[in-house]
Amino acid sequence: MMNTQFKLSFMLFVLILSAIPTIFGTNNLAYAEKNSKLTKSTEDYFVESYNCLKKNDKVCAQLAAASIPSLSPYSKLLNGIFASIEGDFDTTFLELLPLQTNQSLNLQANVSLHTSLALAYENQSDSLRALEQRVIADALLQKLTPINQEDINANEHQIWEIVSVLSKKNLTEMRGNSNDTNIQGWIDLALAAKYQNNGESNQQAIDRWHLAYPDHAAKNTIASGLLPAPSSKKSIQKAKLKGPVAILLPFSKADLYPISDAIERGFTAAKKIANDNAVVNIYASDVDATHTTLLYQQALNEGARYVLGPFTENEVEAVRHETSSAITLMLHKKENNPSHPNQFFYGLSASDEIQQIIKLAYNLGMTKAAIVKTNQALSQKNAEVFKENWLSTGGLLTVTNADDQNIKQQINECACDMIFIAEPAESARTIRQLLPTNMPTFGLSEIFSGLSANADDAPLKGIRFVDAPWLTDRENPKFLRYKEAAKDLPAGEMQRWFALGADAYQIILALEAMPSNGATIDGLSGKIEINASGQIRRTLSNASFANDGIRLEAPH
Repeated sequence: MMNTQFKLSFMLFVLILSAIPTIFGTNNLAYAEKNSKLTKSTEDYFVESYNCLKKNDKVCAQLAAASIPSLSPYSKLLNGIFASIEGDFDTTFLELLPLQTNQSLNLQANVSLHTSLALAYENQSDSLRALEQRVIADALLQKLTPINQEDINANEHQIWEIVSVLSKKNLTEMRGNSNDTNIQGWIDLALAAKYQNNGESNQQAIDRWHLAYPDHAAKNTIASGLLPAPSSKKSIQKAKLKGPVAILLPFSKADLYPISDAIERGFTAAKKIANDNAVVNIYASDVDATHTTLLYQQALNEGARYVLGPFTENEVEAVRHETSSAITLMLHKKENNPSHPNQFFYGLSASDEIQQIIKLAYNLGMTKAAIVKTNQALSQKNAEVFKENWLSTGGLLTVTNADDQNIKQQINECACDMIFIAEPAESARTIRQLLPTNMPTFGLSEIFSGLSANADDAPLKGIRFVDAPWLTDRENPKFLRYKEAAKDLPAGEMQRWFALGADAYQIILALEAMPSNGATIDGLSGKIEINASGQIRRTLSNASFANDGIRLEAPH
């Protein structure tokens, strides 16, 4: 079976760029080149724009696109693809969804359309819709003349990327939501291979799949490579670091030492699993900006090719103005662009979680929210971030204080359709008992203690939240090799920092090898999207509290 540890998705537009010359055929392109005085058609400009994208020449691509009439479906298609490159997936959907029923796009352009929509849905962690788009693209690729098997294989491997990482529960739920035989075949193949250990039962399940789907597209590609005989296994050369790593974290601050330790453990665990022998040196900061800058320069002078850190906001502000050829992954999320091309930001941002919850609520049709907060500084901050983001979507809200004696009455009278609790687990358990239980309620990752079966969480039943997959999907087989390294860390927050450290290793590898179209990582801390500008976005798992512990929810 394909190894699903540390997978990078196939790069943006791997299909639509590689097969551009086949859109109209090589002869047609050659004819256009020899007759440059002839007026170019809309489709010619579309091809030209894509050829520019293949060369990573965005300006050239935009110039060619500008020659296409704005009302042309090819113009809208390019607009949607340009938006994807910028990470603006809302615009991608706006431009591309209506084109699905357009009959004027040629075959290869339709492949591009559905591939781009698949990438946008993948960014939203909407696995079913991403799978639907990939399956449509697969059928279209089969119709191209001549057939490009390399593109078909790439698309089918991406389909497998989508389904193979899902849990049995999620796959079963997804199967129940689709009547498409091709989609069911992909899901059943993933179920047959799930948790496989080269045992007989898995082989029998895959054999049964072959009997059930004799003509399925995956039969001679993905399915043929599952459970190979030991003698036929090939060792796959994994990407590794190409020089020393400096870990610049606040080990010298007593209150931040546990976080620093958890991050370093995660990074080291990922490096060990990858059989990477790169040297790692620790530089212990004390969160003083001047001292951290000196440590950063010391690490560079001592030959660091990569720097992981710093961690706190004032340290990041100091280091981000330093120039260096070393790839520097600062572990504090910032919205503005880095000052230098080798600097990148990644962190466990409450703002990211809030935006994902708002998107989830919006997709469920909710328009008026009630925020419940306390006078604690963090609660006030999270409530304010939620308020700003919620109002920016055009939603209505009311803000209540958990100390108010008539809080339940206030919420019942506000005509709200959801509640947002800006509180950690301990206080949320108390507050929840004061609130209406029949109103959908949401919280951040901090509402989850990290213990999947915790009797103390009984008051939280029904609350939805987002969190790192490492905490919500602990039995996922792709995480098994990390458990030993993290077993001594406390549940909850420290496990989240461990997940960040593990993903930091994968992010650094991706940043060094990253092509112009970016990369995707299915990590422990979330699904990580790196766009062409090096901006890093994280999508977390959706989960809820149930009678039997934590329940994963399908993406919305």
